[in-house]
Amino acid sequence: MALRCLPIWVCPQTPHRYPLVGRRVSLWECSSSPSAASQRAVTAVEGNGPELKKASDEMGLVQEAKPVAFHRDLSMLPKPLSANSVYSSAGDDSKVRISFQGIPGAYSETAALEAYPNCETVPCEHFETAFQAAELWLVDKAVLPIENSVGGSIHRNYDLLLRHRLHIVQEVHLPVNHCLLGVPGVNKEEIKRVLSHPQALDQCVNSLNDLGIQRLSAKDTATAAQTVASSGKKDVGAIASVRAANIYGLDILAENIQDDANNVTRFLILSREPMIPRTDRPYKTSIVFSLEEGPGVLFKALAVFALRSINLSKIESRPQRRRPLRVVDGSNNGSAKSFDYLFYIDFEASMAEIRAQHALGHLQEFTSFIRVLGCYPMDLFGSLSLFFFCRKMAENADLVEWPKKDKRRFLHVVYRVGDLDRTIQFYTECFGMKVLRKRDVPEEKYSNAFLGFGPETSNFVVELTYNYGVSSYDIGTGFGHFAISTQDVSKMVEAVRAKGGNVTREPGPVKGGGSVIAFVKDPDGYTFELIQRGPTPEPLCQVMLRVGDLDRAIKFYEKALGMRLLRRIERPEYKYTIGMMGYAEEYESIVLELTYNYGVTEYTKGNAYAQIAIGTDDVYKSAEVVKIANQELGGKITREAGPLPGLGTKIVSFLDPDGWKTVSNCAFERWMNLVTVLKILLSFILVEEEEEEKMRGGSLWQLGQSITRRLAQSDKKPLSPRRYFASGADLKKTALYDFHVAHGGKMVPFAGWSMPIQYKDSIIDSTVNCRVNGSLFDVAHMCGLSLKGKDCVPFLETLVVADVAGLAPGTGSLTVFTNEKGGAIDDSVITKVTDEHIYLVVNAGCRDKDLAHIEEHMKAFKSKGGDVSWHIHDERSLLALQGPLAAPVLQHLTKEDLSKLYFGQFQILDINGSTCFLTRTGYTGEDGFEISVPSEHAVDLAKAILEKSEGKVRLTGLGARDSLRLEAGLCLYGNDMEQHITPVEAGLTWAIGKRRRADGGFLGADVILKQLQDGPTIRRVGFFSSGPPARSHSEVHDENGNKIGEITSGGFSPNLKKNVAMGYVKSGQHKNGTKVKILVRGKPYEGNITKMPFVATKYYKPS
Repeated sequence: MALRCLPIWVCPQTPHRYPLVGRRVSLWECSSSPSAASQRAVTAVEGNGPELKKASDEMGLVQEAKPVAFHRDLSMLPKPLSANSVYSSAGDDSKVRISFQGIPGAYSETAALEAYPNCETVPCEHFETAFQAAELWLVDKAVLPIENSVGGSIHRNYDLLLRHRLHIVQEVHLPVNHCLLGVPGVNKEEIKRVLSHPQALDQCVNSLNDLGIQRLSAKDTATAAQTVASSGKKDVGAIASVRAANIYGLDILAENIQDDANNVTRFLILSREPMIPRTDRPYKTSIVFSLEEGPGVLFKALAVFALRSINLSKIESRPQRRRPLRVVDGSNNGSAKSFDYLFYIDFEASMAEIRAQHALGHLQEFTSFIRVLGCYPMDLFGSLSLFFFCRKMAENADLVEWPKKDKRRFLHVVYRVGDLDRTIQFYTECFGMKVLRKRDVPEEKYSNAFLGFGPETSNFVVELTYNYGVSSYDIGTGFGHFAISTQDVSKMVEAVRAKGGNVTREPGPVKGGGSVIAFVKDPDGYTFELIQRGPTPEPLCQVMLRVGDLDRAIKFYEKALGMRLLRRIERPEYKYTIGMMGYAEEYESIVLELTYNYGVTEYTKGNAYAQIAIGTDDVYKSAEVVKIANQELGGKITREAGPLPGLGTKIVSFLDPDGWKTVSNCAFERWMNLVTVLKILLSFILVEEEEEEKMRGGSLWQLGQSITRRLAQSDKKPLSPRRYFASGADLKKTALYDFHVAHGGKMVPFAGWSMPIQYKDSIIDSTVNCRVNGSLFDVAHMCGLSLKGKDCVPFLETLVVADVAGLAPGTGSLTVFTNEKGGAIDDSVITKVTDEHIYLVVNAGCRDKDLAHIEEHMKAFKSKGGDVSWHIHDERSLLALQGPLAAPVLQHLTKEDLSKLYFGQFQILDINGSTCFLTRTGYTGEDGFEISVPSEHAVDLAKAILEKSEGKVRLTGLGARDSLRLEAGLCLYGNDMEQHITPVEAGLTWAIGKRRRADGGFLGADVILKQLQDGPTIRRVGFFSSGPPARSHSEVHDENGNKIGEITSGGFSPNLKKNVAMGYVKSGQHKNGTKVKILVRGKPYEGNITKMPFVATKYYKPS
């Protein structure tokens, strides 16, 4: 390959401004010989295309006319590098040579100088030439513009990245300052024609129109400036940079004439060797890939990043159908390859991070070609435009204010004990705590228990964790104590002493104060301070931790967690200072006591005390605030924000500057986001093109809201090929699992089970078919159980709002399990089989919680002589047959007359040769049945149903089931009903029996009965809306822009062909027909409140 020198004329009028002024600068162009081309695959099958028409031709100027003052100085030509001088030290960029397309004064040259202020820039005729110069070791690096905030991507330059073996090692965001330039002494009013690159002209249309200037195109902005300078014409101007004006001796007639003041061009710096990725600062990785053919493959490819919370900062697709492109492959030889589409992606993660490595490993499953173009530090500040910098600062300022607006409270403190039963006995008998819940997780070899002085929903509690086989822990020197307030310290101390507890300080007044305190230790050595106070809503009132810098710790907890400094106590005589931090007054709530001992800056943490959990309305926003505080004050995120595997809780875990761990917890918050949906839908949602827009934000979103509460994280442990969710061993399978797979079921993790989300039909088709013909659902993941005994009815009535006693045998009803505040623990269908047998079904996602709740109250009930027992029907499977053909098809499989079984009724009968529990009910609004069948006969029954329907009843997955229940206006627990929502607010007043409204007798009855009398403050309503489908958490505003409520479920109705949603609004704003504005992605759309159900129900009832 050879280089030839092309002349560039430089105006000599202002020689002091640029070292090359008065000389003809050489422009290098590479020309390929056949031998050179065979050595390196740098030639594209496609040509570079025609060049722009020369500006000199359009203007009648002769560019090659040589002013007599010009001369050529060959000593100024760029010198090729030798192999020994390629790499320069990082501290001396004067030895770095960077090639760029254009001539001196081009924006590309400015970008090179931004990256390396003392570098030598080497001008090249074409972008291709700049690449070749770097590949042939004539320069160290090349600079390439890749995108502009106004003009968009520079597509041909993307192809160059594939054709050459250079690596991206840096990015530069360069603010564009387009200037109107003219020869010295001219005024801008004299300019009649202006010369510049077409994109620059387009970006200054308004300014040029105002001046009435004719626009002419040039090869680039610097060439335009050079041409105007050499012509000397006063009526001809150029649009170029300040630097170009200085180089070519032109006057700046106007600056920043671009129409968009925030015009930024992104440049890439490329090198022969890749940068070694690190994690000490934010990194960006650029890749290019092509996908295998198949529906939904792009969706799956993008999901690998969302699955790991990796942000995509750019996605660019390049159609290449029937257009071969020469690509450098694993060797140094290139070959022509054809791709239907190439996708260029920038993602914000370093290849040194495990999540990025897993993401690319996962992506390879769907690609026919993939290449990493580079991993490099993000240009966060540098030459980033002031606009973007200020916007980022404004966003951070908004985030910093978030903790003050957030509804936060202390939830629980977690620590480890050596004998769980022993500690529970000590806390209940000595301190008067109650066991709120307890669970054993043998597969993970631990047990835990929650204890406190009131329910978790309103009180601070302790979570005790016992790890199998570990009997003792190191508490360390940093943990101080817990504190319990009591009206009689001496009495509690005696109770501790009587149980063999260790009293380390006898009751007495605190030094320098009047409060009576004592200190005791529990069996594991944790210290408890007992404080004598009057009645308090929060007896478990303090957690004390020692810190090495009190002022820093106070500032961190204020900034990161929104706490207030309630009191500062200076004790110089004892050489310590205390800061009391909290969310409410010290005597009304739990406080965090931070203690600084003079001169002590570090403490051992041990392995006993774990963390404090704090509730938040938005765990993701809270996580961003913590990151800001970490950067300023120290500490770090230890677990990124997201859902816990198998639970509905979203958390972010982090350490404070002293290493103490805190968890921001969204246990009671309705939550949904795109990342979660992508996690759920990865590798199994196939949405037809014409349906894609309809389904976006629709029922798939709602399904995501329920599924993601139980999703397992894929990055928790090393991944095996083609398995990125929980392994088969981690998930339970229903008796129909193999049957689903054989029939094309797309299996997904749901509530700890592997369940079908859909089959070969689209979700829209499945939804419509259910209402036209019928659907068969496998709902065996739900929990069926029986309560038996002569007191089973009065026992159940202590837990639910239904009039169970008033039900006739063989009938049932929807009911709600309530907590002490009247909130919904779960909704359930209960059936009174006989006066001494209740059959009920609870939601799969609430199984553990519901069973623990029932068991706890059953023990108390039986201790008082009640006769009740239970049996969990794990030996049975549950099928739901729904739709117009449900009864005709099922009638073929039983001798019983189903026409005599009405909606809500129950019967034990023979179906297809098996004894089944049959309830005429469902979750779709259609007529149908839920069939509890012995698991060994479940597959045979499913086959028989499908066979008898002659293909009209189809297997249907969770996706369509969610669309159907939304159309029927039915609540989804976790979205439309939660622990803070009462049945009255949820519009389920009808489920509260008349006798129960008078007598109460269930948990939270005082709250619910008061709402029945006075009315609730919020109400669940239905909505029709325009625009994109509303999603969970979309705000509802009145016509004046005031927020009046929030969407809890929403999506596109396949049967109505319109958007539907449900949510809560303030009472008084809930009337049918009320016009509202629903915010979707921040934009308001018209909507109106309407009655539910949206699609009329077809329950089979007596005429």
